[in-house]
Amino acid sequence: MTGSTQPEPAPHGDEVPQDGPASAQPESTPRPTSLNGGTTSVWYFVGATFLFAGPLIFGVDDFGFFRIITLVLGAVVMVAGFVVLRRESGKRS
Repeated sequence: MTGSTQPEPAPHGDEVPQDGPASAQPESTPRPTSLNGGTTSVWYFVGATFLFAGPLIFGVDDFGFFRIITLVLGAVVMVAGFVVLRRESGKRS
């Protein structure tokens, strides 16, 4: 193809070789830490914190019914966090 502006294809084609180090698949995917014995109760406490601070974060000026709902939901999530923490502490002992 003399006189062409197109580059000629490489002798092996335009395909990327599949046997390189980038194509190697890990033998086993690491599981999330919560399944390996890590703590998930901390996420309950984080959620409860956001529920308690929800009206302030979202800038709601009327703290009536919305504030009561977030306080009740935050308390429920915090109690659930303590239940999960106690269960996780019992498994480690």
